[in-house]
Amino acid sequence: MSNENIVIHRQLLTSQVVAVFERLGVTCEDAEAIARVLICADQWGVNSHGVLRVERYVRCLQSGGISAHAELVIEQQSGSWARASANGGLGIPASCKATALAIRLAKEKGIGVVNVRQSHHNGAEGVYADEIARQGMIGMVMSTGNPIMAVTGSCEATIGNNPFAYAVPAGKYGTLMMDVAMSAVADGKVQLAKATGKQLPPGCILDKNGRPSVEPEEYLSGGVLLPFGAHKGYGLSVMVECMAGILSGAALTHDINSWNETPGKCGNTGHLIIAMDIEKMMPVEAFTKSVETMIEQFKSAKRAEGVEEIYYPGELEQKRKAEAGDMVTIIPSTWESLCRAAEAVGLTMKKE
Repeated sequence: MSNENIVIHRQLLTSQVVAVFERLGVTCEDAEAIARVLICADQWGVNSHGVLRVERYVRCLQSGGISAHAELVIEQQSGSWARASANGGLGIPASCKATALAIRLAKEKGIGVVNVRQSHHNGAEGVYADEIARQGMIGMVMSTGNPIMAVTGSCEATIGNNPFAYAVPAGKYGTLMMDVAMSAVADGKVQLAKATGKQLPPGCILDKNGRPSVEPEEYLSGGVLLPFGAHKGYGLSVMVECMAGILSGAALTHDINSWNETPGKCGNTGHLIIAMDIEKMMPVEAFTKSVETMIEQFKSAKRAEGVEEIYYPGELEQKRKAEAGDMVTIIPSTWESLCRAAEAVGLTMKKE
């Protein structure tokens, strides 16, 4: 395997990712949604949630843990709130449709709140929040996951690292966005560290014996993630569990199936997507003007020694995507993973 990164045109990568999922019976619309969300994460520089995930999705589809033909069904709706089921289908298409519904409800009611159950991993939460913000709204998105993180004071996997994202329109600065897992380091970033031969920062994981470690393999072979900020990440993860899990009717903590250990079983992950129409409260232009002023205050703050520039939340992701243009950079191990996924359905990945 070459050590050089692969730089591929976004359109070519998209068409090939779409083809892989179509081979498994996924509709063109849903396959395109998967490709768009994953490739957006890669162009943001969030490679842990990009096309690295394709092989795992393929494995779950082939094992029966994800239904290729499932449709998002609205089970309950009242005013500005809706609860839906992904019916064991792919998490990304379900989340895209739920996001569209939240936006529509927000335009009608001022706020749109959509819960989803019986779902699966849905990529980077920030992609959906950013989409809401680009409609002139405030977006908040969160999801549950199988237990891979210890609660504060424990040394065993007790709760998911339950990611949360928000985004707001920021006028000339695009969007102000944050997307974080509640663990000190995301599961995907541990996998990426292993693939690139890097150690983790101290305080991120425990090995299977409950001892601190910086070696990715120690987590991947039975260890656990630690919450960020001790009780802070723990407490926020519990909040996500309540809002995206319990409220949606999804599985609870240990009842959520691991797509690593049991790819043939539906994960029954829960999502919560919220869109708030700023215009119902104040003119969007007035809101974004204040956000611009706030960002400029951040950018002009006195810098600490050794710091060249202060960034606002989401700025680096926007810069990386702008710099990427029509190209996507993929590390060698991820390309190998994509090639395996394509081969599993009788296709061959092409770089050009």
